[in-house]
Amino acid sequence: MKKILYYLFVLMAVTGLFACSKTDLNVQKPIEKDDVKPGVVTNIKVKNNPGGAIITYSVPNDVDLQYVLAEYNINSTTVRQAKTSRFSDTIKVDGFNKAGAYDVRLYAVDKSENRSDAVVAKVNPETPPYRSIASTLTLNEDFGGVNITFANPDEAKIAVVIITKDSNGELSPIETFYTETKNGVFSARGYDPSPREFGVYVKDRWNNNSDTLFKTITPLFEKMLDKTKFRPYKLPNDQPSAFGWDMPYMWDGKTGEPGFHTLQGALPRPHRFTFDLGVVTKLSRFKILQRIDGGWAYNHGNPRSWHMWGTATLPDPSGNWDGWTKLMDCESKKPSELPFGQTTNEDIGYARGTDGLGEEFTFPLTAPPVRYIRMEILKNWGGTDFFHALEITFWGNTQ
Repeated sequence: MKKILYYLFVLMAVTGLFACSKTDLNVQKPIEKDDVKPGVVTNIKVKNNPGGAIITYSVPNDVDLQYVLAEYNINSTTVRQAKTSRFSDTIKVDGFNKAGAYDVRLYAVDKSENRSDAVVAKVNPETPPYRSIASTLTLNEDFGGVNITFANPDEAKIAVVIITKDSNGELSPIETFYTETKNGVFSARGYDPSPREFGVYVKDRWNNNSDTLFKTITPLFEKMLDKTKFRPYKLPNDQPSAFGWDMPYMWDGKTGEPGFHTLQGALPRPHRFTFDLGVVTKLSRFKILQRIDGGWAYNHGNPRSWHMWGTATLPDPSGNWDGWTKLMDCESKKPSELPFGQTTNEDIGYARGTDGLGEEFTFPLTAPPVRYIRMEILKNWGGTDFFHALEITFWGNTQ
């Protein structure tokens, strides 16, 4: 019996060793490689576009073909590559510095990374978007700094860089705006009302830079308004506060809760409320800080679209609109444009603002001086009929 058990044990051990050895041989089997060039791409056609081109072709019949590679210079120093799989007949080349004629070298590449002989496609990209956009740039005086406008009809991804001299007299960037907007309007502020040279240029995602447009600007005077002078100014058709979140909390200088909250369901609609800035001011901008903590960002009663009304004289106590001027229409933005209930860190940062005072809105330079503000809330982020915000801050010229 013992001998039988012994022979069985030996047989199982030998069988297991053979099985392991067979498996190892399969795993370690080398991948076959060769040094044979694949055939070349043929039947090349080119469709040029701003800053780039679309190239179509026919691939060779090599069974081990892996991809097609395009290699090209976008300027005098930078070489770019683009790849597409063996199953595609199209490759996109982009990032060219300017309009003109360029050579694109096309290679078929097999699984052994052998390149075919190069086939040259002649492309003639049109003027790149960053150059077209740069031709529309304007610099104008703004409160506390300079205002930049431009047109970007194709919504290209660009950066607009504003520069001025630093304390050492060296030109350096002061603001960089990354955007795809069709009609750009940006400002850089924080400067005294004395002549200063500002410059602006456009940069694309391939680090191509336009020429810099310079202009000497005298910033308009502005200062933050004194919030201790703000007062509620209740009119008959204004909304009452709710939950102990009274209007003065909206200018108490604190960015935490509570803020101001109107009563849900109260009539009339849309909700509106009025307050006194305490001084007649040519307003330049304001910031409003929505309720963020607790998952309320871009949600609940945070304002999404509204009208800003103003008057320099004491409002009619009946609450009618006599003497009121619409200063601007406002719409809160969520940079990610994600569906309701979804936000990114960029969204939250934008809602807080770089100074923690919230999202910024700029009054038109044509807006008249005012003392009383009436906000008319058209829509909130939650789709309900109430408003809340934590803080509101105004800047302007009271002189």
